[in-house]
Amino acid sequence: MENSIWSLLLDDVSLIETKFHMAREDHHFDFEKDIVPFTKLIDDHIHLMHQSTNLFFTQRSRIESLIQPLSVSCHDKRTSKKQFFDQLKTIKHDLLTIQRQVENGHV
Repeated sequence: MENSIWSLLLDDVSLIETKFHMAREDHHFDFEKDIVPFTKLIDDHIHLMHQSTNLFFTQRSRIESLIQPLSVSCHDKRTSKKQFFDQLKTIKHDLLTIQRQVENGHV
């Protein structure tokens, strides 16, 4: 279970990045149809992350504090590219580190 939540969150990060690129190319996202369901999906996965493990408290907190705002800001073409990618890189690093530790049985 623990490994699958990290994979789900990595998939979410990929979707966030895709939506960011779409927004930068002037794609318009409907708030009710596109943004609300997407942010709910992210929130559901964060909730699942909290239910699945008590380990990695610091990384989980950082992932949560970064991924939630990114799941909204990725839909806005005015989002700072540098800030977006800095935060995205941090999330990916934390998720990949946790996933490797879980796969290698270090927890």
